[in-house]
Amino acid sequence: MVRGEYLDGRSTRIRQVQVMLEGDQLSWRGDGVQGAALLVQVNVSARMTGVPFTLRLPHGAQLQIDYDDMPADWFRGRNRIESLVDWLERKRWAALASVLAIGLGLIGWLEYGMPWMADRVAARMPQRMDVAMGQQTLVLMRGRMLLPSQVPAERQAHLQALFDRFSRNVAGLPAVHLAIYDSPSIGANAFALPDGTVVFTDAILKALPDDRSFLAVAAHELGHLAHHHQMREVMRHVGSTLMISLAFGDVTSLSGVSAALPTFLLNNHYSRAFEADADDFAFKTLAQQSVDPIAFADAMHALEQAHPGEAGGGEVRYMSNHPLTEERIEKAQAASHQFQLGRH
Repeated sequence: MVRGEYLDGRSTRIRQVQVMLEGDQLSWRGDGVQGAALLVQVNVSARMTGVPFTLRLPHGAQLQIDYDDMPADWFRGRNRIESLVDWLERKRWAALASVLAIGLGLIGWLEYGMPWMADRVAARMPQRMDVAMGQQTLVLMRGRMLLPSQVPAERQAHLQALFDRFSRNVAGLPAVHLAIYDSPSIGANAFALPDGTVVFTDAILKALPDDRSFLAVAAHELGHLAHHHQMREVMRHVGSTLMISLAFGDVTSLSGVSAALPTFLLNNHYSRAFEADADDFAFKTLAQQSVDPIAFADAMHALEQAHPGEAGGGEVRYMSNHPLTEERIEKAQAASHQFQLGRH
């Protein structure tokens, strides 16, 4: 017999009663009330440390029994999962193991699950999303980071014609076009935007030794467009932010994600896998158009040699966005060797 509180479900009055369990029947009496119900008719709340048990009776009535007063053998087998959770919550090792498991699970999801899902979402995004994102990024950058080019008009026209002729023969691309800007803040850099705009700065054009190296860098950026790397990176960024925000309960940070996407596109450093994909695309595309892939290595060497004392700025900015330069040069040299063999 244990003490409990009885509520009839029709008023707010609480009656103090004695609760008994005899066989498969639960009964109660006290303060002018008494009654009984079969155990199968009683719905008991899950065990939660320190929280009174609620026994829901037929016809809307209920009993409440303090957590410490409920006999352990009453309602055995009910709410097994909830009871297990309650037991685990009272074990320090279980709490530590849970935190570790959640942390490892989150890391695994961000490392493997999220990229897999983000890539498939990006592949199904309508083209108008790419266009809108690229145009918004350009609007943000123009006048602040991207200034009118100082490259002579004749040189710009030559590069435009060269780029158009080269990209016209590349399969699997959206509508692409070349844009040339002066940008002291960005330095020697080239990047592609989701809408198909390929931006070259005056500084990188000055550093590149010839038209072949220009085409090599352009082919690399076209590789990012062909593989939808920009949108895939954006989807991974958004997905990771969403997961972390939900995991730590900071959903207010989600409101700023969309507004920050243009800045993310500019500052984003592609993963090693994406850079390797774009390099391979460049080597293949150059060879298909009878341009020796060694031009890519020439471009990398030229950018390394430009202003070597200004690490992290100026002409070496492009290199800081594209790590593992020596490894990439070696791959370009290997691709050049295969190109030369194919010509004989």
